[in-house]
Amino acid sequence: MKRIQIISSSNCKNCELLYQVVSKIVEAKNIQASVEKVVDIKEVLKYGVMTTPLLVVDGKLKHYGSPIPAPQKIEELLMED
Repeated sequence: MKRIQIISSSNCKNCELLYQVVSKIVEAKNIQASVEKVVDIKEVLKYGVMTTPLLVVDGKLKHYGSPIPAPQKIEELLMED
């Protein structure tokens, strides 16, 4: 099972949007994954970036910052190793 995290330093609008889009894709595509929203500046800093939101899949940074990618691109990011 994949572990997907949306990480931010605050409850920002784009962070919530990315969380919702990822959750819908996981459900619609029946991807075996847990989706978690993490609000913690220490977690953001761990990845060496300061622009949120971060999309992290199994500990690997897949995307950061805004604008968030299109749903098709997000799906690709979720499926790549």
